[in-house]
Amino acid sequence: MKVSSMTSCQIRGRKRERLIAGIWIFVLTSFVCSCSRVPDNPRQTVSPGKIPVATVPIRPGSIKTFRTIPGRVTFDPRFYRRVMARVSAISTIRLRAFPGDSVRRGEVVAILKSPDFLAAESELVSVVNNRGGKIESPDSLLSLAKNKLVYMGASRKEIRRLMKTLRPSDRYEVRSPMDGTIVKTGEIEGSQVHPGDVLFEVSDLHHLWVKAFIYPGEEGRIRRGSLVWVRTLHPPVRKVQAMVEQVSPMVDPMTRTIPIRISLTNPGLFFEPDLWVSVLIPKAEFKKGPMFVVPARAIFENRFGKPNVIVRNRSGGFRRVEILAVSSSQGGETAVSGNFLDGDQAVTEGLNRMRSLIR
Repeated sequence: MKVSSMTSCQIRGRKRERLIAGIWIFVLTSFVCSCSRVPDNPRQTVSPGKIPVATVPIRPGSIKTFRTIPGRVTFDPRFYRRVMARVSAISTIRLRAFPGDSVRRGEVVAILKSPDFLAAESELVSVVNNRGGKIESPDSLLSLAKNKLVYMGASRKEIRRLMKTLRPSDRYEVRSPMDGTIVKTGEIEGSQVHPGDVLFEVSDLHHLWVKAFIYPGEEGRIRRGSLVWVRTLHPPVRKVQAMVEQVSPMVDPMTRTIPIRISLTNPGLFFEPDLWVSVLIPKAEFKKGPMFVVPARAIFENRFGKPNVIVRNRSGGFRRVEILAVSSSQGGETAVSGNFLDGDQAVTEGLNRMRSLIR
């Protein structure tokens, strides 16, 4: 019994000795490895031959930044006409133009069958027959009959035709008052027409309005005559320059915003009424010292949360530059203000390794 107990004690002692020896070996090995490691020099100049990097030249300049708000394209009332019937008609005989069709000024759009127009032409023919075709004074019955036809919408060509043929007709021709595009037609063929009924609407789509809304407090930077950009929301993207025509002095009660009206010239007919667009309003430029343009992907934040850029100078050395002011990015580039020198290039690739070596 004594021999077995002595043997177990010896076994436990040997295990303890081996454990302590292993711990000392691990400590000594770690110490030797740490001593053999060469410490990094935080001020060393990193060569592009050791770390593959890509750089982009830093150029002086600034970037125009915009604030984008939604807008809706509408008709310009100055280039929009709503044609209504001036006489009653039994029916619409024919429509010669439909929504989307282009018309010229004076072109016949609709033909009506009107007993009232027939009676007015018959009255002129009766006056001519009774007076023997003599030229009368302006206040004569002949002038009154002509003025009545003009008021009804008869053209001078129709009156000359009637004076020559002396054959009245019940065909009432409705013409377009301007060059443009038919937007809407009212009465269809065969429908009875009453005075005041809308026959068609025509607009010159080369001149449109854009209605947008801004928040109170922004109207000071947007005034009448300010230049903005209007851009389509669908491809192909079109962007044209336009001018603010009015900033409303009142607030819209539904949206609590201020309506603005933009005059849009549409030579290529890229913009259509009721189309939603983006209105780009230029922002006021913030400058603090000379401005430079650098790639947005070259900017990173240091441990204090401040933006930095690693640049390579003409001699091939690298350094960090803290950016003093940063504007909004556009097209992958950013306008910044910092202590840049002539010939500096911003590091865009291999940036993470450079950040760990350049303090």
